Amino acid sequence: MDQLEIKLRCSKFVFGKVLPTLLVGVFFSGCGSSKAETLNPPSSSAINSSHSTTSTTTSRSTIVSPPSTHGSIVKEPIVGLIDMGVQTPYSENLPFPPINLSPLNSYAGSFAGVVINESWSQLEPSNGVYDWAPLDQSLANVQIWNSDHPNSPLAVKLRIFAGHGAPSWVVSESGPTVAIEVHGVVEGVGQWWTTPFRDAWSTFQHALAARYDSNPLIREVSVSSCTSSTGEPFVISGAIVSRRNLAAAGWTIALQEQCLSQALADYSGWHQTLLTFAFNPLPTQQGPDQAFTNQIMLQCVDSYKSGGPKCAVGNNDVSANASLSASGPTYSEITTLTANPSNDTQVYFQTTPLLTCSTIYTALKYHASSVEVWSPNGRYRGFSAFSPSTLSLWNKALAGGSSLGC
Repeated sequence: MDQLEIKLRCSKFVFGKVLPTLLVGVFFSGCGSSKAETLNPPSSSAINSSHSTTSTTTSRSTIVSPPSTHGSIVKEPIVGLIDMGVQTPYSENLPFPPINLSPLNSYAGSFAGVVINESWSQLEPSNGVYDWAPLDQSLANVQIWNSDHPNSPLAVKLRIFAGHGAPSWVVSESGPTVAIEVHGVVEGVGQWWTTPFRDAWSTFQHALAARYDSNPLIREVSVSSCTSSTGEPFVISGAIVSRRNLAAAGWTIALQEQCLSQALADYSGWHQTLLTFAFNPLPTQQGPDQAFTNQIMLQCVDSYKSGGPKCAVGNNDVSANASLSASGPTYSEITTLTANPSNDTQVYFQTTPLLTCSTIYTALKYHASSVEVWSPNGRYRGFSAFSPSTLSLWNKALAGGSSLGC
């Protein structure tokens, strides 16, 4: 496909339909550009009123949008199966390439969405210098796929890796990297709990929201504040070497709790796009602290009612035996939240690499509207272990279009 055809298709189609020129400009404002842009950190007034930016001295207190009545309608959540995308570049400290949707060509109609993964370092290589080209290219690839499959378009969930994916300039400002062990591999991560790191991340998230919140293709954004080596804010390496190194760098449970308590404020620029927040019992020296996790889960559920972003609760380790796992108390709290009619509780899950029908059945039991499933990756067959017809059945069950028996 030549560059002219890509540009034409990128600018004309959204979910297979021709759009007015004005909406096209909003949808892919950077579709044909590969240049980095330099922006001053946004002020709260600029974020609330438009997508423009203004030169100002920023801190967490000035970039957070205050609670207010909502002037925008939140886009519909993704309902069905979501391809969580390839994770290999992240684990190998490589930039994410533009999303490749060819593995889904034989699965049209089996998925409702796809995750676009990016590292923070890819999108803000220098302080205040944003390179949106990697994300724009991935969005363009999804849109081309949608124009080729107008009867089964894909929505996008955006996941930006923060701690392990922090730019070098942030690491320099917040302190040296901390070596922690993840699945037997020692990795260096930025000091995500420090004020310089948190300020820089919040500023970045507001710039990201200013550019993409109105994009109709991006329906969900994953909360990555306070994360270390995964996209799960409540997951912290329990290895002895990790805890020793974190303590030496100044990390404490109290600082982690403070960071988690302000995570939604980092995303307060997302007025139209649903947030998905992965929860687990917070690990402490005294054992898992589900009570604190429950506080933040309720904060997520109540966020929209209090003028903040719309937020869905979830867990990134759903399995057939989820209630018996270490995250069992989190699933119990999800049951409590969804049972309360005064709550508008949105639920999502991500599976383990081992996907089964019983996994999807469990997700339905806990009222999930979407489930992220693993892509084929190395020794993991992921969703390719199942036929398109099987995945389509699961996809329809999540959408409420059919029952599921396993």
